[in-house]
Amino acid sequence: MITLTNSQFSLSINEVGAEISSLRNLKTNTEYIYSGEAWKRHTPLLFPVTGPLKNGMIEAKGMSLAMPVNGFARDLEFRLVDKTETKAIFVLESNERTRGFYPFEFSLTVTHTLQESGYTSSAEIHAKEELWCTFGWHPAFSLSMNGEHAELESYSVSFDQAETADRLYPVNGIFSVQPKFLDKTDTLCLSRALTDTGPTVLNTLKSGSVTLRSTAGEHGITVGRGDLPTLVIWTKEHEKAPFVCIEPMYSFQDASRASEISEMEGMMHFSAGEKRTFSNTFTCF
Repeated sequence: MITLTNSQFSLSINEVGAEISSLRNLKTNTEYIYSGEAWKRHTPLLFPVTGPLKNGMIEAKGMSLAMPVNGFARDLEFRLVDKTETKAIFVLESNERTRGFYPFEFSLTVTHTLQESGYTSSAEIHAKEELWCTFGWHPAFSLSMNGEHAELESYSVSFDQAETADRLYPVNGIFSVQPKFLDKTDTLCLSRALTDTGPTVLNTLKSGSVTLRSTAGEHGITVGRGDLPTLVIWTKEHEKAPFVCIEPMYSFQDASRASEISEMEGMMHFSAGEKRTFSNTFTCF
């Protein structure tokens, strides 16, 4: 476990998945990241796929390969390559294990930087050959940041612009569409009735950031979307799980997509040698 500190926060990061497991305000003792009991994750990164796959398989280079939902990177150990008091850099490079899921040569470099008001995470994808992939962050924020009795219904997600957008949500792995789920509004009130129907996938937002806040207390977090065009809101269905995920992603697709990775909807195409970096800032209050 790697820990970064400054005058305001401590940030703990596990080498497995380069996953942040804690973000604590040292002055108020407020913990923003979910502790991982009802769901074993905290803030996993998703690579090289997001969402369910047809039969849990991909086709690539003439092979059929089993691929975990949301990819394999979150479950593999990254190598720490540099660390200061407020920054840690990790890398995952293609190896014999990754090739069993995904037969491409790549490196994924993740940098977590502790700020005075939160943290910034960036991910550089380096394609060492032509390949296809997608990417996303999946942070789970603790409802208890506003006290152990703060309910999901006290929380809302506000957008920095009024939004009109359909909602996609998977039913048995296939998207259903709720037209005009957002209709010229800048606030989405959360509820178990909503989250029990599955993740909310929003693809046409204009807002550059969204903010999770609660009427139960003064704490919340603003998620900068950066260059990731999809936003997913999720918590465990049919459980009173004490967290909610606000997830900036490149894409989130369903199990109806093609199995051939080069034909999958929502995938980025990289030429050999190409690099792309996604950077997102999470600001606490």
